[in-house]
Amino acid sequence: MRFIAISLLLSACTADVDIISEDSEATAGASITQTTYLSNCRGQASSAIPADHRYVITTFGGPGDHQPMSCGGYADGSGWYAASRQRYGCGSHIRVTANGKCVVLQTDDYGPDVCVENAAHMPVIDVSPRASKELFGVSGAGWSDHLVVTVEEVSTSEPLGICSTSGGGGGGGGTATCSSSTLDRDVATGTCVQAASDGLWYECSNGAWVSRSSSSGCTTAFAWCSSATLGRNVPPRTCVQAASNSSWYQCNGQGWVMPVDVAAETGPIGACSTVNPL
Repeated sequence: MRFIAISLLLSACTADVDIISEDSEATAGASITQTTYLSNCRGQASSAIPADHRYVITTFGGPGDHQPMSCGGYADGSGWYAASRQRYGCGSHIRVTANGKCVVLQTDDYGPDVCVENAAHMPVIDVSPRASKELFGVSGAGWSDHLVVTVEEVSTSEPLGICSTSGGGGGGGGTATCSSSTLDRDVATGTCVQAASDGLWYECSNGAWVSRSSSSGCTTAFAWCSSATLGRNVPPRTCVQAASNSSWYQCNGQGWVMPVDVAAETGPIGACSTVNPL
């Protein structure tokens, strides 16, 4: 019976989400990679929040640019996501306003590179094409377009999507969030997490966790990652020094991402739940 239970747990840890070994295609996120056409780009993003909260927007994700983001989720172009997790933290909600319109986005990625801000001569925030379309009527924006928005951090209980410029609710459905000890942050309704405690799936449903057999149909899913170095599956936020190249990576619920601050024991998705050196 014990062998069967362990086998079931391990099989659950690999279900539903494609998981890769630590050094395979691991990056800081989709946003930071979109700057190869500029010079002096070093993969570093600014963490400074401008006093006037004004940014130029750029867009990332969508057809031909569908990539995993460093905090989890995918830059598919259709979601209400943004970069700047280095400013606001993974999973934070920000209200973005321009032209008398408003959207609430979730900061799920790192970037953009400071070289983009140097080119624009202004702070820059990377957003989804869907957000740009709602605010400016265009689904693609670059720094040279100088489309300026105002950004304010709001509660994670404020739903993602179209909102009121007066600060009213958005169009994302239920507002209740759930506290995830696996991710060490609150998550929105529709988010599924494979729990660190038992390897089983749970969905946030209007403030309560509901057991599920899989992550099928979830808005966003955070699964365990397969570690080639450790020879086992590990939950999100686990930090591992890879045997292949001695570099550090963190499981973000969809795969392995970097960089990891070993001294602070933090990575792109937050504090390391466990630290595993060679």
